[in-house]
Amino acid sequence: MAEVSNLLQTFDLEADDCVSHPVEVSQSGRGVLARTLLSGLGKALAATAVLGFVGGSLELMGIGGRGAHHREAVFESHLKDFTELTSVMTKCRDSKEGDSCYFSVHWAMTEGIFGHPDWYQGLTPASSFGEFQYSLYKSGATNCTSFKPCDIEAIKQKAAAGATAAANVVAEPPPPPGPRAQTFYMYRAQSQASYPLENINTADLAGALWYLHNEVVVATPRKYKIDRIKRFKVTVKNTWEFWNAHKRQFSAFVAYDAGGCTTPVCKDIYHQYGFVVGCQVQPLSVAKYMGRHQTNWQCRAGEDNCRAPIWYSLPGPCPAKGIPNGAIDPNSNDLDVDKYKSPECTRRMPGGLCKAGIKEPTGAPDCTYTYENAGEVFLDELVGLKDYNQFWNTSYTQCMKDKAAHVLPIDHVCLHNKEYDPVTDRGVGTSFWDRKLDADKCTDRLDKARKLFKEKFPQFPEHLEEPACEFDMYYGGEFDWKINHTGSPKSDFWEQRM
Repeated sequence: MAEVSNLLQTFDLEADDCVSHPVEVSQSGRGVLARTLLSGLGKALAATAVLGFVGGSLELMGIGGRGAHHREAVFESHLKDFTELTSVMTKCRDSKEGDSCYFSVHWAMTEGIFGHPDWYQGLTPASSFGEFQYSLYKSGATNCTSFKPCDIEAIKQKAAAGATAAANVVAEPPPPPGPRAQTFYMYRAQSQASYPLENINTADLAGALWYLHNEVVVATPRKYKIDRIKRFKVTVKNTWEFWNAHKRQFSAFVAYDAGGCTTPVCKDIYHQYGFVVGCQVQPLSVAKYMGRHQTNWQCRAGEDNCRAPIWYSLPGPCPAKGIPNGAIDPNSNDLDVDKYKSPECTRRMPGGLCKAGIKEPTGAPDCTYTYENAGEVFLDELVGLKDYNQFWNTSYTQCMKDKAAHVLPIDHVCLHNKEYDPVTDRGVGTSFWDRKLDADKCTDRLDKARKLFKEKFPQFPEHLEEPACEFDMYYGGEFDWKINHTGSPKSDFWEQRM
């Protein structure tokens, strides 16, 4: 049955997608062997069509005592219907935004490949839209069974070349034990004020939006005049002294405020281990912003908590001395965060930022991280507001004036706009922040932020995988333990530290 073989080939089937079911059919006195009826689940609609039109008929299989001529007529009837169906189904069709397959492909590219890479054999986060569409088409994904990519041959050739290259690559050995230099993005929500990345808290992108959603946009106007998200490309390598005690890449998160550490154990941590960078994950029960990769070890495999948002702490000079509470003006754009730090304290406790000219941290107690600015995006542009002051401040007054002047109907209700109201879980005048516990909505906001950064700063990768925050705990009495310097570069810090 050449016709059957040709029809099956139009579905781009491989030999291992099929099972043999010989069917003897008399046709003009000649016996013809019809092979390769599909095995079910993997091919979804295509399999259903073949089984239904060709293999699903008891009469076609010769059961029930009917004659050969009758079976031939039944087969020809089914084959005609099946041919008409495949003329529609097998035309190439590239998925476009708005169709049923597009969402599945987009999710696979932005979420699936990161959370479940084993689902997409042969693909990487850098694979093209067409490659992902082809993978879903081949897998029988419900939304994509009729979306055979038009450049399928080129996709196949690229996949074959990638497989050949992968087969020739010698697997890299696992990294040696000890602190590793890890490069990733950190983000910070802030105002137009500009501060060096020292004695400060940052976050991954999920952590930055988690903070904005819970502490900034709930206020009208926004808390601390925050109007942007700044991005930094950071490389972190913590000290051997910390690794030798904990066998972890990150220390505990500590809080910074106005240039000083406000967590009581800060001095003990930095005295014992040098200026180690810390982290902590934030609860998804407050807002459902999740990273693309595993960020948390304190979870069961596959749980959403494994991708919880992260906050970081970056120690700078003399972290014990910040601006006293009575001298802090939270709305000022020019706070001098070093005003209360003495020259001696700054010299003896220099912080973890490596000196100018050092491109990668050494893991010395005073060289645990480096960074470069990687752009900023404004909240107004992200949210879709043309004029924030008009949005929250003057829009209500203008509405009342328009009602008085009969520009608006007298029964029109004027409202005070708000970006987000935690009581209703909605905004007034904008829907951008609606539903903070909706994982899909939170993911959409993260995607919009990534896209905006990419549009504005194409020279930087859209995404860098952030390492997991795997700190365990501080142990009772550990700050009195003898410091283990094994593996550590020599440093004068240990003799001069305060």
